[in-house]
Amino acid sequence: MGDQEQKIERLAASILENKKAYYSGKPKISDEEYDAIEEELRRLAPGHPALKLVGYELQGKVKKVRHEVPMLSLAKTYDFNELKAWRKNEAVVGMLKVDGNSLSLVYKKGVLSLGKTRGNGEEGEDVTEKIFWISRIVKNLKAADDLEIRGEIYCKESQFVRLCDEMHQRGLDIPTNPRNIVAGILGRKEHIDLLSFCDFFAFDLIKDDLTITKEIEKFSLLEAMGFATPLPKLLRTDDELRLYLEFVRQKMEEDEIGIDGAVFSYDDLSSHKDLGSTSHHPRYKLSFKWQGQTATSKIQAILWSTSRLGIVTPVAKITPVLLSGAEISSVTLHNAAHVRLYNLKSGDEIEIVRSGEVIPKFLRVTKSGDGNVVLPRVCPSCDAALLDDKVRLFCPNTDNCPAQGLGQILNWVSCVGIDDLSEKRLQSMIALGLVKSPEDLYKLSDQDLLRLPLTKEKMALKLISNIQGSRNLPLARFLYGLGIKGGGLATWELVLSEYPELEQVMSLSENDLIKIKGFAEKSAGDLVTGLGEKKSLIERLLAAGVVPVSKMNVGEQKGVFLGKTFVITGALSQPRSAIEAKIKAAGGKISAAVTEKTSALITNDSESGSTKAKKALALGIPIWSEGELAEKIQQT
Repeated sequence: MGDQEQKIERLAASILENKKAYYSGKPKISDEEYDAIEEELRRLAPGHPALKLVGYELQGKVKKVRHEVPMLSLAKTYDFNELKAWRKNEAVVGMLKVDGNSLSLVYKKGVLSLGKTRGNGEEGEDVTEKIFWISRIVKNLKAADDLEIRGEIYCKESQFVRLCDEMHQRGLDIPTNPRNIVAGILGRKEHIDLLSFCDFFAFDLIKDDLTITKEIEKFSLLEAMGFATPLPKLLRTDDELRLYLEFVRQKMEEDEIGIDGAVFSYDDLSSHKDLGSTSHHPRYKLSFKWQGQTATSKIQAILWSTSRLGIVTPVAKITPVLLSGAEISSVTLHNAAHVRLYNLKSGDEIEIVRSGEVIPKFLRVTKSGDGNVVLPRVCPSCDAALLDDKVRLFCPNTDNCPAQGLGQILNWVSCVGIDDLSEKRLQSMIALGLVKSPEDLYKLSDQDLLRLPLTKEKMALKLISNIQGSRNLPLARFLYGLGIKGGGLATWELVLSEYPELEQVMSLSENDLIKIKGFAEKSAGDLVTGLGEKKSLIERLLAAGVVPVSKMNVGEQKGVFLGKTFVITGALSQPRSAIEAKIKAAGGKISAAVTEKTSALITNDSESGSTKAKKALALGIPIWSEGELAEKIQQT
């Protein structure tokens, strides 16, 4: 056997070994290291059987159940241009790629009768008895149908901490990673109630007599059944694709759910049948991940700092190491719970990962140093006694904590795009009593700025010009600058697509937000709470002359459908995009789901028994044909 053949066999053996460890809940290497091994084998031997293995079939006396429709893996790319080429200008549905365990739920006459893992793709393990512990899994459907729901079981960060505490109290080995714990619990014969710490996202619906024609409509059905879904969104352009990836990237950084990329699927279900699948993956789906590199280094010190939201976060100062083309000397340790869980301290050797431009992150301890973890008891900025929710440390001194005040102003400056106003200058402004809150920036004069160290007249005038130039700004950026938890730019763009005016946004309820495609209950709660907390700041900014401009005002929209929202379903005589363009030209908006805010449902089938038609009838929403729609548009 030659050197290359030996290398191929080593790579294949490594894939099998690490798949077994991963699906047993005890991974030996990081996802990035595994991906590199798989890519190397694909380069050397693209047809090797190890590359076609879906999941891993655990050994033992476990009842096996075949999948009538194979549960395949996904092809993946790290290149945005490849993603665009795959899309071929077709509408696709994007969703979060949640890192957990795939699960199939089989319902007979609306009653959950079988739960099975993906296994090897052709057959999985019967875990019916265990999954009843997961509260987010619907046990009885309202409709008495035979169908299959597929999705992902996962464990949120906050739940993982509580799970570890519970396992410790029971004398069980504490898991090392929230992303792999699900497989470990599913493989247990005892303590199966630990699955109550897990959640479930549904991402597919299989039924013999489905009448829908679009992938996005599947998610509407799943949500109507009571399932949580991985924030699906219909995407028609490359710009929308890019914006959604930015949204996913933000969720990866901020959310407590283990997300390792995005999944895209063709919206047109007929193309699913036309494209078909390989033995490994469907051709109509593609996952996108950010390429990551890993390295090991030693912790020199752990520093704690207070954020603009009052969260006190740990950062490890490490021996500098080159990673993804940059020298890394600092690594986020996530939160207090991670520091506790891994007993992190100076002297530990750790593995870190960096994907693209994402902040380097801690993965695991490779060699533990001496001693035990020490957490701060007071805020490093204002000395206030910290609060501890067992996951994060919080500074409660929201009004007088210098770090929170500076962070809020810095966030505003960054979000609204005020150039040349650095953190150092802001610190000087705060020290001189010139600025305490973002609205104070708009009260400054050039004479005020001349009091700053090393600031000459030319720079003072330039800063004033930059500040004043940010008075008129898009409403999405205005809301983004408020620094509300979970309120990234993509999130606000999503909200404004349904509620384009500030007055509408300020009066939103959690239920209003949950009805927007792509919102989860927790995210909605965070935004509504945040808007309430920022009401005074909003009023002060408006009083200071800041003018948030909505898209409605910018575009000077007009037309017979101004302020109206439409849903389209069923076969059309024209391309759907043409119908949507006519509605938008008349001032209307398009939505994927029927709600009480829907103005009319557009369909050529007056006798339609689709879910959307039934819901429209139940809510008393008008149903128009294409001809009726054309007549209404002519009234413009």
